[in-house]
Amino acid sequence: MALTLFPALLAVSAPDLPVVSVIFLDAKDRELCRFEAEPAVTPEQQAQGLMFRTSLRRRTGMLFFHDRDDMQNFWMKNTYIPLDLIFINGRYEVVHVHRGARPHDERNISSRYPARYILEVNAGEAKECAVARGVRVRFDRASAER
Repeated sequence: MALTLFPALLAVSAPDLPVVSVIFLDAKDRELCRFEAEPAVTPEQQAQGLMFRTSLRRRTGMLFFHDRDDMQNFWMKNTYIPLDLIFINGRYEVVHVHRGARPHDERNISSRYPARYILEVNAGEAKECAVARGVRVRFDRASAER
């Protein structure tokens, strides 16, 4: 499913982007947790990210897309919500989780390992969902509007 979803995301305009379900799986491919994520595909969407938002509903987030695995770097300038950043490689495996990024912190947050996708969620939710390095991930089109 993921292979057909991503080229489609790159071909549509920002207002038409579908919400993406980001599903974390245990070793037996059972669902650990699910987030409904707003995609950030264009350079403008990625530059804006979650800046200036004052809240984020539970089990929602923003999913950043890149065209290849590479070292990724983020910061929290102009971000008002404490976040967990989940870095995912092109094999759909979590390579790093940065927990509890502080609002307005301008220090670099690194993926530590090459990553292609980054999911930003409310701080604490990655731990609640047992999301850690090595956890597998599946992306689907969300079945319902947020």
